[in-house]
Amino acid sequence: MAPLALVTGTPGAILEAVAGALASAGWASRHVPVGADGSLRLERPPDRAGAVVHVGLRTPREGDEALRSAAEAAAASAAAELARLAGARRLVHVSPVSVYGRPRNLPCREGELKAPRTAHERIRWRAEQASWAAFRRGAPLVVLRPAMLYGPTLRGGPVRALALFTLLYGRRRHVPIIRRGPVAHLVHLDDLARAVVHVVTHPDDAAVVGRAFNVADEAPLPLAEHLETALSALGYRPGRFLPDVPRLAATLLWLVRHVPDRALLEPVNRRLERRWLAVAARTHASSALVPRLDRESIHWMAADHYYDTTRLEGIGWRAAHPVSTPAVVETIRSLLAAGLLPGTGTGALPAW
Repeated sequence: MAPLALVTGTPGAILEAVAGALASAGWASRHVPVGADGSLRLERPPDRAGAVVHVGLRTPREGDEALRSAAEAAAASAAAELARLAGARRLVHVSPVSVYGRPRNLPCREGELKAPRTAHERIRWRAEQASWAAFRRGAPLVVLRPAMLYGPTLRGGPVRALALFTLLYGRRRHVPIIRRGPVAHLVHLDDLARAVVHVVTHPDDAAVVGRAFNVADEAPLPLAEHLETALSALGYRPGRFLPDVPRLAATLLWLVRHVPDRALLEPVNRRLERRWLAVAARTHASSALVPRLDRESIHWMAADHYYDTTRLEGIGWRAAHPVSTPAVVETIRSLLAAGLLPGTGTGALPAW
């Protein structure tokens, strides 16, 4: 009989990828729903399980920070209690690298100070802290901290930025890009799912339980290389290079820190949504990838964010996508083929 893994958290691409990777490894998986308040929706006592994987409760960004934090922490605590009831050997919590805030030392190691900068980052760190509290009570916890995720089934992060490019550049064939920009790590969704399976099935409890692991590819790249790859796959050609403008980045960060979202980002995002829905209606593209700006993306574009992955590699894990550029091209082609992006760079879009 196949071993069972119980997967908790908000349904979506991450949960589906984890379930698929577990199935490929010979495991059965069952989703345990989580309510908006972070409580598990158990209709009967849980089956005996070899592992519980918590992919995180995703609360609405517009909600109150304290309420969101309480709900996401409660969901992590509930996953730990589920692991106890099910007699699980492993409890895996998927928590983003954004809990570090801006890395103080590069590459950023798992033991670095956690200094989240935004409400979103603080909420994720609070949820992870709830799991660590459960570990101190005996939960067999393993924490995975993936870098910025991408993949053809995701609808957030850098994938959502692709829609922003199509609005900004319209019918243009040549677009300017910055010369270098900050260096950042990405990780393919499939590699995160493989990392979950790796720590779930690892035979040595002492090597994984009570430890956190960064998950990223092997080649952090400057922002310019990420942009050039994405724009080329979208049908554009990189034009002239723009110099780095540290003062502009500093000004944007000052605005992000001191101007409330309702006065700065929310009006911009409403306009982006209106423009995108209009474009989607004219080009028969999906409305699923509505572009938006948020505090986390601005922070990411303003400083280096790359991470030490030697701890995970030390227990035998290797990325199937060690360099992001080929997989980013495949991801964009999949999005175009699925109609999630209009025919960018080919005259199908109006100018911004």
